[in-house]
Amino acid sequence: EDLGIVRTIPGITVLTPCDESQVYGAVKACVDINGPVYIRCGSGREPVVYDRSIPFEFGKIRILREFGNHVAVFASGFIMDRAIEATESLNEQGIKATLVDVSTLKPLDENGVLEVLKKCGAAVTVEDHNIIGGLGSAIAETCVENYPVPVIRVGLRDVFPQSGEPPELLDYYGIGVKDMIRAAKKAIELKQIK
Repeated sequence: EDLGIVRTIPGITVLTPCDESQVYGAVKACVDINGPVYIRCGSGREPVVYDRSIPFEFGKIRILREFGNHVAVFASGFIMDRAIEATESLNEQGIKATLVDVSTLKPLDENGVLEVLKKCGAAVTVEDHNIIGGLGSAIAETCVENYPVPVIRVGLRDVFPQSGEPPELLDYYGIGVKDMIRAAKKAIELKQIK
């Protein structure tokens, strides 16, 4: 619930890097940001997604995989490796997805998000957070106000999670690769109904 809380603070910047190299870049980017900044860091044991040579892009989304435009998958934080796995699995099943890293949650790159939404026409959001107030809410708000398309949110469902090992907890709370794949298929179904 941390992102939902801090996102409501006026004038704050909220960064959600997915691995240690992006945390390093996010901290360096903070030097040039006027005002308070919240960086959501993991434990430092997250799977490596980015090479250290790839710069952190403040205020911009980054497309990590672009297999096609059946559905967009917006993800942030340490579960990016799962989102990559889900997107690659969808591709093997003939479902062509675009995976987007949203490492700056506030201010959200609305233009970049809308560009992807217009190409894909349906979206899934993936986060290790409550679906209320975090990435899913930010994408849904942008979508509803600018270009309404189906958005399925994958994350905690208004519960306080237990403690334990992250992989097992993510699967238990419906934030597994299978859950992401199921959500993508549902978003595509809703797009076709429209």
